[in-house]
Amino acid sequence: MESVIKQKMLDYLLHKKLISRHQHGFLSNHSTCTQLLECTNDWSLAIHNSHSVDVAYIDFSKAIDSVCHSKLIRKLESVGIGGKLLSWMNDYLSDRTQRVKLGNCFSSLSNVCSGVPQGSVLGPVLFLI
Repeated sequence: MESVIKQKMLDYLLHKKLISRHQHGFLSNHSTCTQLLECTNDWSLAIHNSHSVDVAYIDFSKAIDSVCHSKLIRKLESVGIGGKLLSWMNDYLSDRTQRVKLGNCFSSLSNVCSGVPQGSVLGPVLFLI
């Protein structure tokens, strides 16, 4: 079910031009490898044509953990996602808990109110939004 929702959300976001078809990493046939190949090609052409090239690398790994669930729900609503899908997304993000395992010991459960579910199909799309 998550895969179907992910595809419908991506189709909607692309149709409404809320994300670019040039986005890499989360769209079909647009992986991080294709992004690197495109960038390398663009840089090579620029250098070949005597243009300067500036590159900035940004690590978003911690940003994924900081997405506030309530703000994400409001953002989904603001881009036109509503009805049953918005309700499902709210349920999906609500009442999440986590705990730490060290050896055979577990910490107590903690409520999670931010971050997109890591390892999920929807996580990257939710982060993009």
